[in-house]
Amino acid sequence: MSSLATMPSIEAAAGAKPLLSARHLTKVFHTGGQEFRAVDDVSLSVGHGKVLGIVGESGSGKSTVARMVMRLIEPTSGTVMFDGDDLTAKTGEALRRMRRNMQIVFQNPHSALNPRDTIGDAIAEPFLVQTRVRGSELDRKVEELLDIVSLPKTFKYRYPHELSGGQKQRVCIARAVALEPRLLVLDEPTSALDVSVQAQIIMFLQDLRARLNLTYLFISHNLAVVRHLCDDVVVMNKGAVVESGPTEAVFKSPRNAYTRQLIESVPRIPRPAS
Repeated sequence: MSSLATMPSIEAAAGAKPLLSARHLTKVFHTGGQEFRAVDDVSLSVGHGKVLGIVGESGSGKSTVARMVMRLIEPTSGTVMFDGDDLTAKTGEALRRMRRNMQIVFQNPHSALNPRDTIGDAIAEPFLVQTRVRGSELDRKVEELLDIVSLPKTFKYRYPHELSGGQKQRVCIARAVALEPRLLVLDEPTSALDVSVQAQIIMFLQDLRARLNLTYLFISHNLAVVRHLCDDVVVMNKGAVVESGPTEAVFKSPRNAYTRQLIESVPRIPRPAS
């Protein structure tokens, strides 16, 4: 009996070409002479302009998948295709060029920014590394990006310690979209923020997706956020995919016992007595 991890994706069944697809991704770590299979035969895909959520408890392997998709860590086996191009076969300059099309936003904005760099320096970094943009043109692009993430242009002179958590995450997002990528991998982008700020960032991500025609791979343990934001969802447990499909279908009629357990664990606000 085939596992859900190896079943054809929704897009494959419909004949659509995905922007990103991963096939049979496996990651094995070796520690203390023992083998730990963090990700086991995971396949997924996300279409152009869509949002795919990967959910599961801590340790389920979802962040490891995100890092393999970005080639931040190498898969033990499996392939990652980006717009029909084999990302896992790229090295050196070819890989660097591909990475302009896909960027990652990490969980903790406080550690993602160098405390010694101004906000302007942080946002300018992708241009300095990947392009020849310099001088007044670079200043203009930094100010445009601050405007995109709804931060004042004067913030380019500030340092990270002068910003709130939500403002720092907006800076991280501005830096991620600087080179006009087509895919954003969002690895728990709100979990280090206060609840009220989380809602602001999620609404901002929705707006940004529409304005810049972005595709998201959204990693989270927050099922309420995933249901609100994602078109499709992949549920992971102990390194493997246990269920996948359109978000509403999975939430309304989960087939897997682990998925039902996750959904039932989401806190519900009781209705006030009439």
